[in-house]
Amino acid sequence: MLLDIVILPSTKERRRLGLFAKQLSKRYKARYIVDNKNLIPHISLYHFRTSTTKLKIIEKAVKKAIGSKKHLSIEGKLIHKGRYSIELILRKTEALRLLNKSILRYCALFRTGVMPNTFEQKMTKQVKKAIRDYGTVGTVINFEPHVTLLADFKDKQVETRKGIIGTYRVKFIAKEVAIAEVNSWYQVTRIIKRLRI
Repeated sequence: MLLDIVILPSTKERRRLGLFAKQLSKRYKARYIVDNKNLIPHISLYHFRTSTTKLKIIEKAVKKAIGSKKHLSIEGKLIHKGRYSIELILRKTEALRLLNKSILRYCALFRTGVMPNTFEQKMTKQVKKAIRDYGTVGTVINFEPHVTLLADFKDKQVETRKGIIGTYRVKFIAKEVAIAEVNSWYQVTRIIKRLRI
């Protein structure tokens, strides 16, 4: 099974982000629209492949990783279009970086394989090391907090235009981390367990 340890935005912000993703999808046709219905807006901390038999022990590990951390301030402004997706870029705070590092430390032990390389990630030394050590490329080395809004464009021409396409102001205190199931495009399809920060 493919898992992601995620920060869940507040209910209000998830609803708002879902509506915004649907608006964007009218202009940028995509196979995956993070509409807060079929796919849930989230901030990824660690994607990994594991077994359903390890879910209870993963839950304990996530609780240890969170420890006594306080609520996290999340702030985002820029909407960036990459080759495969459109994302809300978040401010990379020290608190987010430390939470990412803690989640990796406690949860990497439970991976059973490598995440799918959907994005044709270039195999640099850095990427090879991340895959070897953690089974995925989105680790401490290249952790960039964001919320994906659209993924896997239908029109290949859309892929070629990259860069900042707008702004979207969001600021909230994150109060929940979740263990979530993801599809092969790393998008949350189901929340398995919610944990308070």
